[in-house]
Amino acid sequence: MRRHLLPLITLGLLVMVLAERVLEATRRYLVAAEPVASETRSATPDLSRKAAAPVAVATRSRAGDDRLARLAAREALTREAGSTYLDSLILSTDSVVRRWPDRWGAPIKVAIVEGGVPGWSPKMADYVRTSLDRWESLGIGLHFSLVSDTSKADILIRWIDHFDFDRAGQTDLTWDQSGRVRRALVSLAVRTNTGILLPDDAMLSVAVHETGHAIGLPHSADSNDVMFPATRTGVLSDRDRRTAAVLYRLPPGPVRDVIEGER
Repeated sequence: MRRHLLPLITLGLLVMVLAERVLEATRRYLVAAEPVASETRSATPDLSRKAAAPVAVATRSRAGDDRLARLAAREALTREAGSTYLDSLILSTDSVVRRWPDRWGAPIKVAIVEGGVPGWSPKMADYVRTSLDRWESLGIGLHFSLVSDTSKADILIRWIDHFDFDRAGQTDLTWDQSGRVRRALVSLAVRTNTGILLPDDAMLSVAVHETGHAIGLPHSADSNDVMFPATRTGVLSDRDRRTAAVLYRLPPGPVRDVIEGER
């Protein structure tokens, strides 16, 4: 009887050991597999977000770059406040640096519409060419090219007989929300609003002044500057030169951070 019980006991112990090992192996498998299963589950609902993740990261990166650019622009404006009149531009454009975008050597096309009013003479077009040369000579990356086709012009310059108020010139700028100037229309008067023919030096001064507006410059409060509202000179002052140089070193666009909710 004992001879028969011993093998049964041994077999039972062996089965118990094998069963325990199987259970242990199963437990280890499940424990080892759990992180993978968890990672897979957490990744599955994020598939769409993960597909967009590079864009989101890039957007945050660009946003960070833009913020740094705005900070650098504000610092430059503060640093140059005493030697320029760009504060006038920032006030008039709601904190936007407005200028022609970088063209990498490509010129701004200018069309001069000659004649059209009594008293016009070819020397008036020469004043415009002189004004273009004076701003281009600053070496700030601005180049002008005269074209005859007005439809292809970036800047269109024309003459009118007079304004109905005390003004000798006017520039209408078109720019996008990023501060990049797209087009300029310059109107120059031949006479004052009282009908008096403008003298030559006044015509030159106004041409240089309005060309300054055409490249994005604001008014200056200093009567020694070309960009003084009631301009008295056609010669660029140091502040005129400095203001144009700083303007074209700054990237076009807003200089203040956009508050969430203003977008």
